[in-house]
Amino acid sequence: MASIRRRAKKSDIDRQLSNWSKRRIASWSLFGLAAVVAIQHLVAHAGWHPIPMSMGWQDVLIGYPMAIGLGIIGGIVMDPNPRV
Repeated sequence: MASIRRRAKKSDIDRQLSNWSKRRIASWSLFGLAAVVAIQHLVAHAGWHPIPMSMGWQDVLIGYPMAIGLGIIGGIVMDPNPRV
């Protein structure tokens, strides 16, 4: 009886995780990277400079525009027909 429940539970877990396609994982990874870039940029403007680069170059290269760009790319990569 316990064996049947374990198999049913494992089957349910496998079914839930199978919805995560490679495109969906890539997309959410890009969204996460965009959030990290935005937070780092916010912290850099607050005064802590973990990246040895002037704030002008950080604004141009790795600031909010880069975070927005990564978010847009993540949206483009996202699966248009998710199997939810």
